[in-house]
Amino acid sequence: MPIGLYVSLLLVTAAAAVWDVRTGRVPNRLTYAAVLVGLVGWTIAGAVQGDAALAVSWAGRAWVGMLCGLVPFAVLVLTAGLGGGDMKLMAAVGAISASWEMVLAVSLYAVLVAAVMAVVVMVRRRAVRQTLGRIAGALLMASARVKPTLPDASRTHTVPFAAAVAVGVAVAGAEQLLGWVSPWSAYGP
Repeated sequence: MPIGLYVSLLLVTAAAAVWDVRTGRVPNRLTYAAVLVGLVGWTIAGAVQGDAALAVSWAGRAWVGMLCGLVPFAVLVLTAGLGGGDMKLMAAVGAISASWEMVLAVSLYAVLVAAVMAVVVMVRRRAVRQTLGRIAGALLMASARVKPTLPDASRTHTVPFAAAVAVGVAVAGAEQLLGWVSPWSAYGP
């Protein structure tokens, strides 16, 4: 991954993280602009090389990266309570990196970071027992084929997933720049 792309991803995700921590939202104007920059930027980068096939190939990779960030996280938005801004942020990661492998790496790292953040929130709010009880209840209801009732969103504690995505981008990008080998390390065009 070129250093310019890494810096771009860091800036976009850092801005989203700050916004998410402060407001609990990731702004559309940031994510839509980042997706557009990724899709148009890769097309122009290929065209500047003077090769139409290269422009189409790089634009296609940007679209695939965007869809790989968008589709799985859209499912999570519909089923698991993840926010729409987080989904669009992952689409931006895919569009800017033009790499499904980068989306996979960032997703894995972000989920791990978010899980640690969730445990810290539970411990600090003294909600470990309550959370484990909710999980057990949901599992019992699911095993009985009864739709679990979810708690009122105003009574639950949230984790700013955009912050976890920013950490994921930092780790995955550094991994790529330093040449560390992992199962998903074949990033980008």
